[in-house]
This record gives sequence, C-alpha cells and structure tokens, in this order.
Amino acid sequence: MALHLGDVSYGNIGAPARLDFTVIGPAVNHAARLEKVGAELGRPVVTSASFAAASKEGLESIGRHALRGVAEPQEVFAPIITRYSQFRSA
Repeated sequence: MALHLGDVSYGNIGAPARLDFTVIGPAVNHAARLEKVGAELGRPVVTSASFAAASKEGLESIGRHALRGVAEPQEVFAPIITRYSQFRSA
C-alpha cells in the first residue's frame, strides 16, 4: 500500500449500464508507482515525502528511488520497524 497527498478526480466513470467508481489523476499515478517501490523493497506500506511531512506517525526515510515517469528520484518513507525479539517467550 502506498500513501500520497495530492489532487484527484473521483466518481462514476463508464456507460450507464456499467458504471465504476474510481479515482484518477497524477496523485493516483504517483501512489501506484510508490507501491511498486514498496513491493521491490519488501515494505508493505510506503509513503511519499509529502505524506510523511503531514503525518504524525513514526516514519523513516528508506532512500531516494526512481519512479517511472518522474524526472527526479523521490524520497520514499515507511513505518519504522521495531524489533521485539528480546521479549519473545521461551
């Protein structure tokens, strides 16, 4: 899953006999490209820099990554992974 902030258009698209509710726009495309980066890195949730800046959750940078169709590499963030192995019961 990828989270990003941006403008989108949403609503029912299609013919009267077959309408689909969908969301379109550059922000949707950006999120889809971020999702691919997350999959490649084995991170189930990633965010854009704009989402990370607006979030109050603990996120860490996982580097700058090339996104298809975007000129410059973008910084990608993910939830901070905390390891609790010392608390495992025997």
